[in-house]
Amino acid sequence: MVTRVKWKLYDVCLLIFVTLLFLQNQVSAHSKICSHKHPQPHEIQHVHLEPPHIVRKRSISQPLRIKVFYDKSVYRLPVEKFQVINQTILPQALEYWQRTLLVRPMGVPIRLNRKCLNSQAFYPNSENLEQLQHCRERCENITTCGEVVVPEEHLEPCRFCTSSGHFCKSSTSEGSGIQDADFVFYVSAMQTDRCHKGQTVAYAAHCQQEAALDRPIAGHANLCPNSISTKPQDLDTLLSTVKHEILHALGFSVSLYAYFRDKSGYPLTPRGRNGKPMVNKLIQAHQWSDRVIREVERRDWKVRGNTTRKTVKLVVTPRVQEEIRRHFNCSYLEGAELEDQGEDGTVLTHWEKRLFENEAMTGTHTQNPVYSRITLALMEDTGWYVPNYAMAQELKWGRNLGCDFAFKSCKDWIDLRRSLGESIHPYCDKVKKDPLETECTDSRDSVALCNLVEYSKDLPSIFQNFDYLPAISEQDIGRYGGSVSLADYCPYIQEFTWKSNNIVVRGSQCQFPENMPQAEKNFALEYYGQGSKCFNHNKDMWEERTCQQVRQWQHWGSGCYRVS
Repeated sequence: MVTRVKWKLYDVCLLIFVTLLFLQNQVSAHSKICSHKHPQPHEIQHVHLEPPHIVRKRSISQPLRIKVFYDKSVYRLPVEKFQVINQTILPQALEYWQRTLLVRPMGVPIRLNRKCLNSQAFYPNSENLEQLQHCRERCENITTCGEVVVPEEHLEPCRFCTSSGHFCKSSTSEGSGIQDADFVFYVSAMQTDRCHKGQTVAYAAHCQQEAALDRPIAGHANLCPNSISTKPQDLDTLLSTVKHEILHALGFSVSLYAYFRDKSGYPLTPRGRNGKPMVNKLIQAHQWSDRVIREVERRDWKVRGNTTRKTVKLVVTPRVQEEIRRHFNCSYLEGAELEDQGEDGTVLTHWEKRLFENEAMTGTHTQNPVYSRITLALMEDTGWYVPNYAMAQELKWGRNLGCDFAFKSCKDWIDLRRSLGESIHPYCDKVKKDPLETECTDSRDSVALCNLVEYSKDLPSIFQNFDYLPAISEQDIGRYGGSVSLADYCPYIQEFTWKSNNIVVRGSQCQFPENMPQAEKNFALEYYGQGSKCFNHNKDMWEERTCQQVRQWQHWGSGCYRVS
C-alpha cells in the first residue's frame, strides 16, 4: 500500500531518501518567435485593376473572400501533417479572418503583375495605358509570391518597353484571373533557411497591392515542415500562429503602415510623384507619417538604481487610440506601443510584449494567445477593413491597470505595488531554480512558473528591473531578469513544458489529458482533462512513502485537479 503525506519524518521500516530530479530538471517555457520579413520597397507591386474613384465609392460591406492555392510542397508533407494543415488549421484560420473582416468588394477578377527583370518597371501615364505596369525591356520568365510560382492564368500580360521607355507593347495574353476573391493566398511547405531560425513555425507577407486604395490583394505563407506538430495540445498554438501570419499579409506590417488611409479612403501619409510614400532607407520600408505612428519619449523610466529616458513608437490612429485607452483605463495614453526589440522581422511589426503579453500579435507566442479588440482596431485604421468586434477575444493582461502600468517600466510598477503591500501582478519575483516552485496562471488553466532566471552576466542597465530580490545578493541582482527578452526582461507567470533528454514529455495546461503525468510520478494526485483547473498547494513539498523508501519530489506548489 502506498500513502502520500506532507513532509514530516516518521520511523518506518527502512527510510531511504531518494531525491528525484524533475525529469532531469529540463523545464522549457513556450516561446515561438515570429519571423515576419516584410517585402522591400522595390519588391512591392501595385496592380491597376479598377479606377480609384470607383473603388472609393463602394462601401466596406463584403466579407473578406480569400482564395488559397497550394504549392506542390504542401502535398509532399507527411500524411498526418497535411491532414492537420488542410482539414483543420488553414480552414479555421482563414474562416476566422473571413468572418472578422469586411472589405470593399472587388468588381473584377484579380490578375497579378508579372515580375520585371531586376524589378525595373515603368508606369506610363496615358489614357490608353491606364498607368499599367510595363517592364524595362522584358518580364521575368516566372513570377513568384514568396516561395510559390504564380500560375500563368493568374497573371496580367507581359507589357514591356525599351530601356528609354518607348515602343511599349505586350507579348502575352492576360490570364483568366481569380474570380470572386478579395485576397489570393499562396501557401508552401518548404524547410527554408528561415525555418531554422528561432523555432519558426511559419512566416508570411503580402506580395502585391491593388493600385486604387493600396489594399494587399495577394500574399504568401510558408509552413516549416519540421516545426509542424500534430499533437492535440499544440494545435491551438499552431492555429494562432497561422492566423498571426495571415494578418501580417493582410495589413499588420511595417511595409504597409505608410499606405494606411482614413475612413474616406484618402492617404494618411503624403505621396511622392510616383504615387507612393517616400522610402526610409534605414529600415527599407516606405516611411509613414506621424498620423499613423508617433515617436514619444518616456522621461521617468525607472531602472535599477537610476531613472533614465526611453523612446517608444506608438500607433496613434483613431480606433487604436480609443481601444488602448479603454483597455488600460488611461484616458490620456497616446497610442499602442510597438515592439522595439528583435530582428527586422520582429521590431515595429508587433505589439510590445511587455504591455500586451499574450496578445497574439506580439513578437513571440508564449501562452494562451488571443486576438483582441486592439488588433482589430488596427485593421480598421488601415482604411481597408471594417472588423466584426464580436470576433475579438478577451485580453486580460494589463486590463484596467491604469496609466502607471501603461506609461512606466515594470520596475516602477513592481516597486510601487511592493510599497503598498499589494501583489506585483502581472509580474512576479520568484527565481526559477531547484527546487521548482510552480503556481497557477490567472485563469487557472495551467500550472505555471515565474520566468525569472539568472543570466551569465549583467543585463543592459535599461533592462535591470530589481533593486532587491529575496535571497539574492545585491552584487548579483543585475544578472536576474525574465526569460522573454521582448518583454524587456520583465518576469511574469508563464506556462511551460516538461522535457526529458530534450524531448517534450508533456505540457502544463490542465485541459489536455495528454499532459497527465505517469501514474508512478503523479505524486500530487493531479488530474488533467476536461473540467480540470489549477490550484495552489500549501508551501511544503510532497513526498511518496512506502515501507521501503521515501521519495521527495523536486517540483511543488500547484497542480491540476477536476473541479465541480
